[in-house]
Amino acid sequence: MPGPDTDFKSLLVIGHQWPEPGATGAGVRMLWLLNGFLQKGFHIVFASASGSGDYRVDLGKLGIKEVEIQINDSSFDVFLQKNEFSHVLFDRFLTEEQFGWRVRDNLPGAQVLLDTEDLHSLRHSREDAVRRGGEWSVADWVADPMFYREVASMFRSDLTLIISKREMELLLSEVPYLQEKLIYLPFGMHQSALIPGVNFQGRSNFVFIGNGKHAPNRDAIAHLKTEIWPRIRQKLPDAVLQVYGAYLPTQTLQMDAPAEGFEVKGWAPELQPVLSNARLLLAPLRFGAGIKGKILKASVFGLPVMGTTIGFEGIIDEPRDLPFVADCAEHFAQKAVTLYTNAVEWERALAFQRQATEVHLNTSFDILSSALDTYAKRRDVLPKETRVIQNLLQNEAFGRLRYLSRWIEAKEKGKN
Repeated sequence: MPGPDTDFKSLLVIGHQWPEPGATGAGVRMLWLLNGFLQKGFHIVFASASGSGDYRVDLGKLGIKEVEIQINDSSFDVFLQKNEFSHVLFDRFLTEEQFGWRVRDNLPGAQVLLDTEDLHSLRHSREDAVRRGGEWSVADWVADPMFYREVASMFRSDLTLIISKREMELLLSEVPYLQEKLIYLPFGMHQSALIPGVNFQGRSNFVFIGNGKHAPNRDAIAHLKTEIWPRIRQKLPDAVLQVYGAYLPTQTLQMDAPAEGFEVKGWAPELQPVLSNARLLLAPLRFGAGIKGKILKASVFGLPVMGTTIGFEGIIDEPRDLPFVADCAEHFAQKAVTLYTNAVEWERALAFQRQATEVHLNTSFDILSSALDTYAKRRDVLPKETRVIQNLLQNEAFGRLRYLSRWIEAKEKGKN
């Protein structure tokens, strides 16, 4: 079986879901990664156990083979035994939990990569804090059971891709032995060139964009509807907010109220006309993690964003107290009105945001390529403690996942 130190380059990507770059930021990120691997000469197979989404991209057109797999089924072992892969990339820690032990059993020489997309445990702990009505703290994150599952997945993997500098800092402050296993790889987008767009005077309306399957987006839309938009309309009675997003749930669609200037539009096949003509994007995200694709997209098309500290986390080092950042509904609405009506403040915000997002729009895949090429060297310098934790999680904690999966498989077969 070829290993990571040979010239053989074949990548198996195991996706939590099929990429939907027209509907999700995660889909944009994944497509960028796939194109990067293709440019480096990798043969790619993309496998997923999820159902086909409405906006799934045809990977076959890129020369990527698509394979449907099953969870808790030994047919996946057979698939691995019939194929040779030098590298395996897990899309989110959940897929590593489900399939990682089978990969290591059948492809012991393969280099295992984990793309976190965002830290799910971080997002989950912040969501809990919002629901409790309390302030979030790092202690909440570390106390979240998902924290240990996600960190364990990172230790089991050879390299983990982190999309946000802030998340790198948080991880290393709590788990310093992960240092040699983490690679900071900014968002990455296909459209790196900034588009001049329409000027302040030529634009009108507020806009929100976000996938309805993503809990932070659903919460942000509800927060807009009940707390923020009424305050904006008090100051701007003729203003209109248009909400766009794939998979918006019924509860969100029922918020449509054109008489109040709150219009729920649904999925937009092309974002350029939406973002090139709106005057301000509202992103009152109260929880979340990673890098927000909506902010990067808005920057590309010359549209400033009124957001929260969570929204700009990982993009701006110290987002608090900026003219386009606020966390309470009252201040958010006040600043949004100022940006919408003041051309000078609008231009300043756009210039600041474009400079801040540049690193994510111009990310080079060579960062990851270089890390892959020097993997053997990185592996050799792992601290003793890191190796011990890695071996422990691969040999002991892995047993739980292995036998649980075997038990489920046997149980399902017993029904048939």
